[in-house]
Amino acid sequence: MKARIKKSASDTREIHLSSDGPYHGHPIRLSIGMIVKNEEKTLDRCLSSLKPLMEAVESELIITDTGSTDSTVEIAKKYTDHIIHFEWCDDFSAARNTGLKEARGEWFLFLDGDEWFENTDELIEFFTSGECDKYGSASYIQRNYTDSSGKNYIDFHALRLNRVIENCLFINQVHEAMPRITPTKFFKDYAHHYGYVCYSRRERMKKSQRNIRLLEMELEENPLNLKAYYELSREYFGFYDLDTVEYYCTRGLKIEEEHPDHIWKLSIFQSYVKALYKGKAYQKVLELVEKMVREDPQMEIIWMDYHYYAQNAAFQIRDYERSNSHGLAYLKVYEQYQAGRLDNNMLLFANFDHIKETDKEQVLYLLGVSFLFLHNYKEVEKIIDQLDSLDPAVLGHGLLLISRMCAETEKWEQLASFYQNKRSVEASYKIDIMKEIEAVLPLEEKMRADAAIAFAALPDKDDAYVRMNCLRNEELNGDKDAVECELDWFLRWEGKWSTVYSDVLFFAMQEKMNILKFILKIEVDEFRPIIDNMQKHHNNFPEVIKEYLKSYSFENLKGLYWSICLRENLLMMETKNFAANEDEMKFFIEYARQSAKYVRSIFRSELLSPDRVTILPRAYRFGFYMGQALAAQEKSDSESYLRNLRFALKSYEGMNRPISVLLDYFEQEEKLRREKAEEFNKLAKQVKERIKILISQGKLKEAGQVTAQLAALMPNDPDVVKFRTLTHTEPDMKELAAQLPQ
Repeated sequence: MKARIKKSASDTREIHLSSDGPYHGHPIRLSIGMIVKNEEKTLDRCLSSLKPLMEAVESELIITDTGSTDSTVEIAKKYTDHIIHFEWCDDFSAARNTGLKEARGEWFLFLDGDEWFENTDELIEFFTSGECDKYGSASYIQRNYTDSSGKNYIDFHALRLNRVIENCLFINQVHEAMPRITPTKFFKDYAHHYGYVCYSRRERMKKSQRNIRLLEMELEENPLNLKAYYELSREYFGFYDLDTVEYYCTRGLKIEEEHPDHIWKLSIFQSYVKALYKGKAYQKVLELVEKMVREDPQMEIIWMDYHYYAQNAAFQIRDYERSNSHGLAYLKVYEQYQAGRLDNNMLLFANFDHIKETDKEQVLYLLGVSFLFLHNYKEVEKIIDQLDSLDPAVLGHGLLLISRMCAETEKWEQLASFYQNKRSVEASYKIDIMKEIEAVLPLEEKMRADAAIAFAALPDKDDAYVRMNCLRNEELNGDKDAVECELDWFLRWEGKWSTVYSDVLFFAMQEKMNILKFILKIEVDEFRPIIDNMQKHHNNFPEVIKEYLKSYSFENLKGLYWSICLRENLLMMETKNFAANEDEMKFFIEYARQSAKYVRSIFRSELLSPDRVTILPRAYRFGFYMGQALAAQEKSDSESYLRNLRFALKSYEGMNRPISVLLDYFEQEEKLRREKAEEFNKLAKQVKERIKILISQGKLKEAGQVTAQLAALMPNDPDVVKFRTLTHTEPDMKELAAQLPQ
């Protein structure tokens, strides 16, 4: 095999193939190499995802372990016998090269133990079809997740497949790579990478600190290593150390001026602009980006990041014309990128932050808002047309923009028209649309009323959302008969209930209607979100609910839970300003009684014991303990009452304030009881002293009268018993004196 090396700062090589055998002089097509250490949490999933590829393509798996102390090696042995034990030496390339030197394949694929492929069909087709003979390297997408939800991620085109040629080894102590052999194939297949999520923040910081140390060592050896400057800037972003990010970026850019390398210039500049934006140096961001694109007119994919930050920077300083200029420039680059007209090679040399579909939608949204501020409603409508999608993220942006324009123009027909045009979509999407519409409606009462009028005017009166807006409209008009008619429609409606229809229930309660038939149609999981929605949108929520609860109580279990949720919401609203007056305490006690009743109704009696109740959810534990406390109070069992109140307090912090009031009441009553007891004992002591004196003076009749009065209050007191005995006899005075209590 012959290789011609083309000198460049990015160390790119071109390859020419020999005709020696099907694998051009190699015994197999593919070697897969990995370095691992303590990867037991993720390695099995990683290797399992490679099985289809290894079964379809003649290949081998080489695993280099750098000192695992968990079950990593045992897991690896399930997939390969080729395991190398490597003594770690602070050099990732050295570890990678250990496996590479033992590779027998024509191609070498390397990946990490905490990533796994969603699908390898494209890679399989690449090798089995012979397409691989046209290329010297290949890149797949590494999808780096930023949280465990799986919704937020950054895609990076990782150059992880290279032809194996003589003396072509990994370089760099950290963020290691092989020299790229052109041409390069870009796969759409991607590997999930949860490495930034699986590890704790402390572990991630430790890894970054290690990487920084190794990168700084590389710079000591080679101060002109522009890749190291770029990687250092990315590492310091992890610590949000923007000053240090700027330091390495400016140093790298200065070195690039003397030792030009266009690719690393673009990459480092991206980090620099991002750091300036995060540091709120908005004017400087604009100046630098505009200078860069003016002096270097060759459009690059990375310009999307530049224009994204510039658009947002201009928006922050309210320069809406300038913001729109960069937003439109972003869309031009995005269009060229999607059409495949730009050089993809740049994707291999930077972590792109803003080139996804959702980023484009954010750019469109900001364009729309800027046009709104400029009162250019025609352009806003064009943007809205481009945001016309059922994707939740895009849908939210589009509706928010429509809502803002409707509020600006005081015309809500466009929002209603948007809904009308979407009424034929699947039910699940329709609920999402309704929820998004409700979310973007302003809180201001008049605007919501105007929106209700627009929706109520829609022709489809079999649509529940339209009917709810009719209900809102009639309620505002004060037409009781029309309100009752709309509520009757919902009683007959057989659709699925959600938070969208919270107003139906609120108005039904406001009209003092028995809503049990509504409640029986709704999933209990929806109760709290529905009630939260009522409370959010109705200032008179507390008054309406309190009046309603005075009028209705529910024996039905579902109705009882509805009542509990209503009371709980009100108590949570007022917890900081809990008045602790008689009415408030009665309201809380009734909530506690209902909670206790509900818990007794849904759990078996064997679960409701002090030693087992701890396994119940906190709200149910609260109900159990409050039930126990109230029962103890009725029996005047102060000790049990106090103990269970304290357990209830620990179980449900949301009820901290009212329970604390009960504890304070108890302490006050106990204090008053102690004070009365002390005062009584003090008076009793004085009376006893008087009785002693009377007896010592022989005034037994008078002593007996006083003793009788004291005995009515303290019949079992030992002194009183003795006095009664003495005053009913004619004793010898000396003997009597000797028997007096001391």
